[in-house]
Amino acid sequence: MLRRVGVIGIAVALLAVPAGADAKFLGSTMRGSANVGFGCNLAPILDPITGVPELAQTGQRTCTFRHLGYINNVTRTTSIVPANGRIVRIRVKAGDNPAPLRLTILTASSSLSNGFSCCSARKFGRVFRPRAGRVTTIRTNVRVHRANPNGSSQFNDVVALSAVGPGTLPMRDQGTAGTFTPGTAATALWYPLTAIGDPRVEATSADGLDLLFQWDFRRGR
Repeated sequence: MLRRVGVIGIAVALLAVPAGADAKFLGSTMRGSANVGFGCNLAPILDPITGVPELAQTGQRTCTFRHLGYINNVTRTTSIVPANGRIVRIRVKAGDNPAPLRLTILTASSSLSNGFSCCSARKFGRVFRPRAGRVTTIRTNVRVHRANPNGSSQFNDVVALSAVGPGTLPMRDQGTAGTFTPGTAATALWYPLTAIGDPRVEATSADGLDLLFQWDFRRGR
């Protein structure tokens, strides 16, 4: 489990799990309850010296976060859209005192020479506050894209959430932080939230932290 400390440290790096097959709701399995008691004011890290999981002060009221999938599991889509299409619904499972959220569409690029680079915000949904201790479903109509313009580089939309005020984040601490246990989740976070057109690559990546967020994707141009 995570414990709180006073200064921010070095984030642990984690590779994203590849996107998986078609499903109606993509993202988290939504197993278990949201049990974290922190918001954007704290960041989950591993101590750079001891490797102990900690919560570090960020000095921020907003943040953006996306699901990185499940370690050694390639059967579930993470947060990268599988094709051109639309997101027609999202679901969030919140804990106590949830922060106000908004759907955030990021864009990322990948190439043979530069690898995967993520992310800049491309558009936002409306702000909503999920119900405490419940699953909140929001209808949307957001177009997303996945393009391969020249065969060597690719541009992908990435589905994320942003917290836009104080309150707890819709996440489950699985109690395995720092162990990289197969089958456990991972989440990437940016502080403050990723702004439109703002290139951000300095995400904090945390294993054992499941973002309880799903999105209903429909293929089509």
